[in-house]
Amino acid sequence: MKQIIIVLSILVSSVAVAQKHNIVNASIALRNAKKATGDEIGVLLTEAKDYIDLAYSNETTSNEAKMWNYRAPIYLEIALKKPELDEKAIIKATDSYIKCMTKGKKDRIIVRKWTPKEDILAGLIQCGYKLFNLGIDKYNEGDYQTSLEFYEKIFDIVPFDEEDQLKRGNITQETILYNSFFSSSKLKNDTKSKELLQKLIDINFNEPAIYIQMSDIYKREENIDKTIEYLSLGREMFEEDQSLINTEINLYIELGRTSELITKLGEAIELDSENSLLYFNRGTIYDQEGELQKAESDYLKAIELNPSSFGSNYNLGALFFNKAVELNNFANSTSDDNKYRKLKKEADIYFNKALPYLESAYNLNLNDKNTLLSLKQLYYMQGDYKKSDEMKKLISELK
Repeated sequence: MKQIIIVLSILVSSVAVAQKHNIVNASIALRNAKKATGDEIGVLLTEAKDYIDLAYSNETTSNEAKMWNYRAPIYLEIALKKPELDEKAIIKATDSYIKCMTKGKKDRIIVRKWTPKEDILAGLIQCGYKLFNLGIDKYNEGDYQTSLEFYEKIFDIVPFDEEDQLKRGNITQETILYNSFFSSSKLKNDTKSKELLQKLIDINFNEPAIYIQMSDIYKREENIDKTIEYLSLGREMFEEDQSLINTEINLYIELGRTSELITKLGEAIELDSENSLLYFNRGTIYDQEGELQKAESDYLKAIELNPSSFGSNYNLGALFFNKAVELNNFANSTSDDNKYRKLKKEADIYFNKALPYLESAYNLNLNDKNTLLSLKQLYYMQGDYKKSDEMKKLISELK
């Protein structure tokens, strides 16, 4: 019996030695791969991968610090130079680098005997950048699930980024979450999308669209109370954002509840009659409902209270401009000469009324394409071809 035990002990010992040799061989192949060129890189990285996989899969070395020490850079090198060897190489590299940060009894990183902590952290940061770029690539390829996986893996790295190196490369909590949302949205995973959007809302992400996107999900789920709630939250955060205003108004129109919204705004105006945004919002509703005189009155009041409001100036200018175009079209469609002249004259009045407000809007926001397009057409119709060409040039420079 003792002889059998001795034999078994020798066998176990020899297996362990063999696996340790696999780690050594993997490290040698990695070192050679870093010096190699051309096709030789692939051959040597394949060799390094095979050796380290053997060590990783064997229980005698599967959790050795030295194994993680070499597995991390091997898989990072594969991810950077030969990703076709393993499509999840960057995930394996990230997990391995994190394992390398494991501390021993003396609160020291165990792999420091082979690799300085700074090098481990540098490898992790490389993984973060690669994961982010691969997330974008996979999204563009239509592989939204893998894209989401790559983005979310970056969060495992963030706690180790002591010097905010990822942040300096614009890889922030916000950008990771928002990009992840786009992937989950493409997957039609509303549960995941809500989770991601809520995280963005909780950290006050500076993007009005997240409130619209959240409300859209609840609208699909036919939860109208939540739909309205998130639009209201967005409006509180971004009072002047036109997309939020329009989405909220369109929702109330769709629900047949515009009178309710107008009533609410009227009550708010009674409490705060100097708030230009309240008049602007109500004017926008009247505008979309076709009650142009009421819209004009509210826009004018909003401008009186806040002359530097781009939205109020643009909307009023657009209201007059659209009315002028409508009259112009009626004029061109009639064969009655007297009616034609009357409609043309009326159209010119509205074009002239539109001009100062659109010019004010332009001065408040030099890069708004809709303002530039309206002014280009308006100047042309008034025969001011020089200014029309100036607007045309500005539009082309925006592209």
